[in-house]
Amino acid sequence: MTGGNSKFLPTEEWSFAVLRALAMLGGMVALFLVPLRPEHQPHLLPLAWAFVAYKILLFLAIRTWPQRLRLLLLGTVGLDLLFVSLFVWFSGGLESHFYLLYYLLVGLAAVHFGPGIVLGTAGGAGALYGLASLAGTPGADWHHLSARVATFFLLGGALGFISQRERLARAEAERLNVELRENQSRLEKAYQELQATQERLVQSERLATIGQMSAKVSHEVRNPLGSISLNAELLEDELQALPEDRRAEAASLLAAIRSQVDVLSAVTEEYLRFARLPRPKLEAAAVAPLIEELAEFVRGELRGRRVRLDVTVQDGLPPVRLDPGQIRRALLNLVRNAAEAMPEGGSIIVRTGLLGQKAEGKRQKAEGGTPVDSSGLPSAGCLVPSVFIEVRDTGPGVPPENLDKIFEPFFSTKEGGTGLGLAIARQIAMDHGGVLTCESSPGGGAAFCLILPISNGGDRG
Repeated sequence: MTGGNSKFLPTEEWSFAVLRALAMLGGMVALFLVPLRPEHQPHLLPLAWAFVAYKILLFLAIRTWPQRLRLLLLGTVGLDLLFVSLFVWFSGGLESHFYLLYYLLVGLAAVHFGPGIVLGTAGGAGALYGLASLAGTPGADWHHLSARVATFFLLGGALGFISQRERLARAEAERLNVELRENQSRLEKAYQELQATQERLVQSERLATIGQMSAKVSHEVRNPLGSISLNAELLEDELQALPEDRRAEAASLLAAIRSQVDVLSAVTEEYLRFARLPRPKLEAAAVAPLIEELAEFVRGELRGRRVRLDVTVQDGLPPVRLDPGQIRRALLNLVRNAAEAMPEGGSIIVRTGLLGQKAEGKRQKAEGGTPVDSSGLPSAGCLVPSVFIEVRDTGPGVPPENLDKIFEPFFSTKEGGTGLGLAIARQIAMDHGGVLTCESSPGGGAAFCLILPISNGGDRG
């Protein structure tokens, strides 16, 4: 049998074929050990060799047509009965011990085929045994014959009933196993969703606590900063009374003080903006005008940093439910973060598109464990249908060990960074029912992708 045909051989059917052949051959060998009358031997030995040849041909047929195995096995039940009947006929009819092979055939048929086939097998065995007994033993005792034939049906019925119950129990067990696997899959999915929800709740509570602390700290720092700034201005007026040689040094010191006050003021303002981030006022709006307006706003700033900005907006995008002011702020944070990652200059690419129903492969982990496809965008199972806005830079990328930290408040790898730009952008995405993902490879730049669910109504914009 070739490897291509082996796939058509059900294990149960093949095992039954081998078992039946071995059982029949073993049964005949055992019965041949019983002393035979000399007049019977000339007929039985050729018949036994014919039976062996028939079994060999059966297995050749199975190897040739494995897809018809069950049909072949059904057909050979009749041939086996015929061979047993010939053995009974040529070995004394009713006096022959070979009738015991009928029980073996009926039992095997009951176990494998079930009640319907076994009753037919028992009936065929009874009819053929009657003919063989009458032909081999004229004037045979009908009482013995009837008792043996009745035993065929009793054995077949009992084994058939037991086999059918076992078959039904096995089918029920398989059905329960399938149902159990489905329930397990649903429970695992529900557990993952519950974990994601718990993570979002913990993150929201943490952000709320951090926001309250930031507001309190910023408020406490702003008043002293205001006093320092005012006193620095007053000191500037007093510089005129100093000698010329000391005036320049004092002016330099005051300028340094004013500069650091401005830095601290900017930081406190950033903390306050994070703490006072309002809930978005959602409205159906097109993203294209918003992105084009933002590009015009930052192009001059980026030009001064020697950063080139390329914008590609896909036509026909559906409207998105968003707060224009907050989304503009989130994108501005992403663009500035990308520019700050390239102090020597580079390129920023902003592009948009629609996440369809199909996503291939999985790559970097998105925020909150969202799987992303081979392009670095979340798979369609995350938010469907959604519009994505990707901000990609040509900087050094994000180190793998920092990918899980970049969205945490106050985490920053830049000198003087507040660590709030990406945290604010992510919070805005979450408040819009979306996600903010990051895909990066060392030396290959970073791509931040803002995913927003589309509006249920409205025309395409």
